[in-house]
Amino acid sequence: MVVEGDGLQVDGKKYVYRGEPADNYVYYSGMLWRMMSIDEEGNIKMISDETLSVIPWGYETNDYETSIIRGYLNPQEGKEHTGIVYALLEEPEKYLVPTKMCADKIAEPTEILGCEIAVEDYVGLMNVNEYFFANGVDSYLNTKTQQWTLTAKADDNTIFYVHTLGGIGNNTESTTDKYSYGVRAVITLKANTEITAGNGLEVNPYQITPLMDNEKSYALNEMKVGSHFVYENEIWRIVGFEEGKTKAIMMDVIKDEVGMPIKKVYSKKSAVYSLSKGSLGHYLNNEYVAGFEHPEYLASGTFYIGEFSNDTAYAIDKVKGKTIEAKVGLPQIYDIYTTNTLESDEYTSEIAYWTGNYKKSSELLTWVMRSGDWLFGDFATNEYAVRPVIYLNENIQVVTGEGTMEAPFEIMGVNE
Repeated sequence: MVVEGDGLQVDGKKYVYRGEPADNYVYYSGMLWRMMSIDEEGNIKMISDETLSVIPWGYETNDYETSIIRGYLNPQEGKEHTGIVYALLEEPEKYLVPTKMCADKIAEPTEILGCEIAVEDYVGLMNVNEYFFANGVDSYLNTKTQQWTLTAKADDNTIFYVHTLGGIGNNTESTTDKYSYGVRAVITLKANTEITAGNGLEVNPYQITPLMDNEKSYALNEMKVGSHFVYENEIWRIVGFEEGKTKAIMMDVIKDEVGMPIKKVYSKKSAVYSLSKGSLGHYLNNEYVAGFEHPEYLASGTFYIGEFSNDTAYAIDKVKGKTIEAKVGLPQIYDIYTTNTLESDEYTSEIAYWTGNYKKSSELLTWVMRSGDWLFGDFATNEYAVRPVIYLNENIQVVTGEGTMEAPFEIMGVNE
């Protein structure tokens, strides 16, 4: 604990991590978390180290209680396609307690005094108080991406968010659109949770769930969402499962032999993802996979390619209302780990890539994921980079590795 500077500091009856602490990393449910604070009962509030997805905060109002983002984070009774983030968490009732949050609205991004709107959910967001108390722009909470806070503006319909420079803004809507920014989930670890490994550093985070048994063999579809593996000389990350098949996103965009991103037209005829000749989907499922050493690992799976727009109130059931069966698709809005935190390289100041969802088919408008985690609608006839999403069949075995970006799983087919 420190009195000032980076690290854990006393704040009334609780302890708060401020600045750029090096030892507040926890690995849980296939992802890294950063410890934010410890309450008087010893419970530890944590925030995901990265943005998990890019979605709108709300639609009709800026009331958190009825917002799109709350339903995305937590299951809601009688509502389909809710609790997507909660579903990723390993035995949440064993390891977590509901997170206590203050959803008060304020006129300006300053300190929230007291708390009139108290919310308790297993998964939440940080509010502007927590961002400022951690030292804001000069803290671990500033990831140089667009990320939502819990705090809405009191005198209009906007929401405060952290922008790429680390400041707080509320530019969250236009006359025709609600903007989408990054989601960093907040959870609270039980005080009596046992640490099974690690020292809290990024390279050796605290672990709280049982470690893998190195003497046992595992199938890829037994691994956690968020785990990394190597396939076709690229690192991929698991984003979900479907009937035993593993769905994964590449941790880069497709590049040429000298390492330059290959940009492709989405389609000259439609803003909807398809396998029609001349479309990006046709290229991915034919020319692209033709160069694979092990195309037999691939399996056909469901991609949700529906509309995401103001006209549909950005409803997730509309996104999932149109589907296509394919071996290779594109990042889908509302999917986990489809955020754009790819680093620019010597060739470009930004890597922007196509998503699998459209904004307005009649105007050939399709969504593009821009650097810094924000969505931008553009014409399907333009060119952007391509970040593929694949399905692998159920007969894939993990050979070695830890599932991290630094030590990804090595895999092989069971018949090899």
